[in-house]
Amino acid sequence: MYTMPESSECAGDIFDCIQRGNIEQCVELIQNDRSILKEKGWGGFTPLHSAALHGNRSLVESLLSNGADPNLVSEAGQTSFHFACRQGNIYIMHQMMQHGADLRLVDLQGKTSLHHAVLGGSIVAMHYLWETGMFRYSDSDMYHLTSLHMAASTSNTEVVRYLLRHQRCAVDALDQEGATALHVAADHGGVEVCWTLLQRTGYRMLHWKNHHGLTPLDLSKLGKTFRHQQLTKLLRLYINEPMHHTPKESHVLYYWTLLYPTLSASVILIIAALGGGYGGLLCGLLFPWLASSIFTAFHRMTTYQRLPNPIYLGTLFAGLFHTLLCFYGQIMLSMWSTGLLVQFSMFHFALVLGLLCKILTQDPGALGRAESDPRFTCIADLVEKNEKPQRFCPYCEIFQPDHSKHCKLCDVCVADYDHHCLFLNRCVGRDNHRLFLVFLISLVTAHLLFLVTATSYLNGKKAAGYHGATSSWSSWLPFLGAEFWVATLAVMNALTLLWEAWLLKEQFEAVVAGTTTFFRQDEATGRRRSLGQRWAAVLSFLLEGRDGLVRRQAPTDQTALVI
Repeated sequence: MYTMPESSECAGDIFDCIQRGNIEQCVELIQNDRSILKEKGWGGFTPLHSAALHGNRSLVESLLSNGADPNLVSEAGQTSFHFACRQGNIYIMHQMMQHGADLRLVDLQGKTSLHHAVLGGSIVAMHYLWETGMFRYSDSDMYHLTSLHMAASTSNTEVVRYLLRHQRCAVDALDQEGATALHVAADHGGVEVCWTLLQRTGYRMLHWKNHHGLTPLDLSKLGKTFRHQQLTKLLRLYINEPMHHTPKESHVLYYWTLLYPTLSASVILIIAALGGGYGGLLCGLLFPWLASSIFTAFHRMTTYQRLPNPIYLGTLFAGLFHTLLCFYGQIMLSMWSTGLLVQFSMFHFALVLGLLCKILTQDPGALGRAESDPRFTCIADLVEKNEKPQRFCPYCEIFQPDHSKHCKLCDVCVADYDHHCLFLNRCVGRDNHRLFLVFLISLVTAHLLFLVTATSYLNGKKAAGYHGATSSWSSWLPFLGAEFWVATLAVMNALTLLWEAWLLKEQFEAVVAGTTTFFRQDEATGRRRSLGQRWAAVLSFLLEGRDGLVRRQAPTDQTALVI
């Protein structure tokens, strides 16, 4: 355990105050003795080093305004500005630059401020430093390590992709050991980073050897972790491929996961059918197990490709497939002559399928470079206007307009972002929000229609002379066991209906408030309206979209959030 050396009693006090974030006491100590601003504690850290390390913006501003020098170095040659860069706090970086921080200073290993930002993993800080014009991504330290080498050593896939974009870094740059970024990633067991680099360079870099004669595969074999074992299997698979080829994404596992709910439910229903009168009991045992295996799945697939997990979309497909199969294969054949309900249900189910195809193919409102917020041209504009650094998207490299957000699963910035729907495997935003609401209403209606027709079918079957028909529950249980297919799907549709009704309520409240579920803040806005005004707002949104809703609300409600 490291202890802080006692350079002075006051210095010890100020380091304690910085750690506790006590700004008032720090200011009092500085006013009593300004020399403590230059006192150094463990590792040669000054009070400004410690404040930057803790990311305390107010405390850094107080120290700088009282004369703290941002260019004093620690025992490793690192300035407090280096620490701020590693923390990725662009506001503290901006404050230090205004108080004379020398951006040209490097530490004892030759690492620049940009290198520290790379090691900290902050793309926004990296871009901010690049905008100053004083740094190049190709700059290396005394060991010839470039920014790409450092990002690979931290296994930060997002930073690696940023550095590869627009050829910011040379992917074949060598350090003093003759190692490329692929060697570094393989040495650290970075499966996703190696996959990303191979997609850019092809298989040729797998055959490159460092000065010790080791290829990336050899370095991966030397590792003892599970990730090294995964990476070794992957590189062995690619080592014999033609060198000019690049790895392609494999969608076999993706489509298997997509079909898993449908196939698993089919197997359960077949087992239940073979179980005879115990079919209902088997469904009651196996379907909860299937549900738990689905709803505990991650949002991304646990492979090196990190594709969005389609198992929730597959669950939607499974529900529609088995519900429609049950309706058309059993219910409709028995009730065709009973009235218009079945015929109307047939038409509505076809409408649901059409809406599903439409929403799966419609753009949610992805933002391009031309739609970047014109108020900001660089990250310094964000800092000077005290805006959140998240307004700059490091993935799309645009300044996000109001009420937009980047979705990492879809890898796009979406205007008027509402949410990422796992069951559609896509975002809901400006261009498909109204369609999503219509689709949701149609689903609720479809569930109601199926429940009504299924209940009517079961009542008709029992009244038609099912053996042992009585009004007691003991006669219903074997009957439902024999009709397990319809009964099971009726229960599942009823449970889904409850969840969709709650979701529809949340959507309606957001629409009435004039915003989206993600950006909704003032929930009381919609509640101040009468019931008639709320329904009028929802109908206006469904008929004309958000533009019609804004026109309707503008004269009457100036407090609503309009987006």
